[in-house]
Amino acid sequence: MNNIVLIGMMGSGKTSVGQAISQKANLPFIDTDAMIEGSTKMTISHIFEQYGETYFRSLEAEAAQQAALHIGTVIATGGGIILSPQNMVLLGVSGLVVYLRGNTSQLYERTAGDRSRPLLNAADKRLMKIEELLVQREPLYTQYSDLILDIGEASVDELSEIVLERVKNE
Repeated sequence: MNNIVLIGMMGSGKTSVGQAISQKANLPFIDTDAMIEGSTKMTISHIFEQYGETYFRSLEAEAAQQAALHIGTVIATGGGIILSPQNMVLLGVSGLVVYLRGNTSQLYERTAGDRSRPLLNAADKRLMKIEELLVQREPLYTQYSDLILDIGEASVDELSEIVLERVKNE
């Protein structure tokens, strides 16, 4: 079985949906952000603060390479992983790429109390930053995805079932 790779903005539910798919299908689960935190022994926020986004993106590329080597694994990615075409070629070849698409207000609401997201730390500008990132990234998410799921009012359980149904029919 190929991998199931989840992409999308911060707050779209990649980790939650990925864990649900993993449990239902009895597949291993990995999260590229958790891989980075584990290897550096630092939070993503701390990496951004200490070393900047460029350094973080290099760590993210290494995590994408490692994740793509897995077989039959559910992979949740960081929201910006699509900024590197190399990341997406590797992950795309490894399996089905699912874009969990949310709109600005959904993503704002889902990230409102979360201070662990370095690109959204300025609370007063959070909505504007989400809009800006979504405009920048939406074409890339769409370009690299095999399946687009609008998160809407769907539950984690419902989204995971849709993905598993698609995998079963391939």
